[in-house]
Amino acid sequence: MTKKPSPTVTSQIVTDLFSPEQQAAMMGAAAAVAESDSAKDEAEETFARIIGTAPTLAMYVHAQKTFQAGYMQALPAVSPEALAKRTSRFFSEMLKNFGITKPKSDDPAAEKKAAQRDKAKTDLLAKYKDTDPKAIKEQIAQGYAKLAAGVPDSPEVKKAVKEAETALRLMTADATEAFKKQKAAIVSSLTEAIKKCQDLKKLGEALKALK
Repeated sequence: MTKKPSPTVTSQIVTDLFSPEQQAAMMGAAAAVAESDSAKDEAEETFARIIGTAPTLAMYVHAQKTFQAGYMQALPAVSPEALAKRTSRFFSEMLKNFGITKPKSDDPAAEKKAAQRDKAKTDLLAKYKDTDPKAIKEQIAQGYAKLAAGVPDSPEVKKAVKEAETALRLMTADATEAFKKQKAAIVSSLTEAIKKCQDLKKLGEALKALK
């Protein structure tokens, strides 16, 4: 089996955008996320504190590269695709949780693509505005059932399933985000309670309840 090469950060991370202490703090936070996703909230706070609520494009891009460098220190075997997805998810959640304004690219092509994506989302939501999320879930399930049966029009079915899944995700985004925040708060409280608890019986009962 050919070993997959480790991803590399192609741009040198040595700039005057952040101080050495800030750089080290961000890389350490990213490494902590790679080791355990429970460190995500604290890492987001670290990055948000350093880049501020209205970072420049250069600061934002550099912060992403710093996150990747720190993440790779703890998880060097991560694939480029997985690293890109984790970086995107981390910064997307950080923007929402800390009210940070994402800087816009001054590249006309990038701005055009962003506008096209926004229009596509608007059009898709308009198409499904009168459809209940439960009905969309049923459509998705039926689509996967057809694909499992090997229907001849599988490309069209795949396209329809992907569209329905995207619409469902957009329609339920607010509820999903609220759930994540509530879960994070509860997990944080549980973590603190577990650290303070010295009763093994109680810890065992709590573990059984969670399972």
